Amino acid sequence: MILGEAQEFASPGEALAHFGIKGMKWGVRKDDDGPEGVPKKTNKLAKAHAEEFTKAKLFYGEGAGTRRKLIKAKVEALSKKDALYKKAFDHHVAKTDLAQRAEQATKERKRKDITKSVKKTGRGVGHVVRGNSQYANTAAVVGVGAATYARKTGLDKKAMDAGKEFVDKYINSR
Repeated sequence: MILGEAQEFASPGEALAHFGIKGMKWGVRKDDDGPEGVPKKTNKLAKAHAEEFTKAKLFYGEGAGTRRKLIKAKVEALSKKDALYKKAFDHHVAKTDLAQRAEQATKERKRKDITKSVKKTGRGVGHVVRGNSQYANTAAVVGVGAATYARKTGLDKKAMDAGKEFVDKYINSR
């Protein structure tokens, strides 16, 4: 076909035409993100606060109570000022999947507990090395004792050599 020429069809049924989606209104966006009549800025703020509120609601452990109190106070203050904020906040809280939030809270708690444990063991190792073993936890004392034993018996060099040999074999096999 040469540019500018009209294409001819054997019948009108052969022509492919597309005029949008059935029932779609031209120039109107379907926004199912928030309740009707709430300004976009207020809705966005309410959505963020609802997310934090539901996370804090299901969070447990150290600092959980403070976190819940702070977000609750913020939401109550904004709700008193603006009825539309309250409407949007309630809408987003109701839409939230609490099972997913509970899973997120559990994962966050595990991460925080592991981080805290690793830091505590690291401080304990420092105490043992400096001679203040009364401040160290059991894991730090056992770890330092094992390292000292390995160093005195030469096991650390054997382990290092075995590790180097393993890495060399792996690299050469590729």
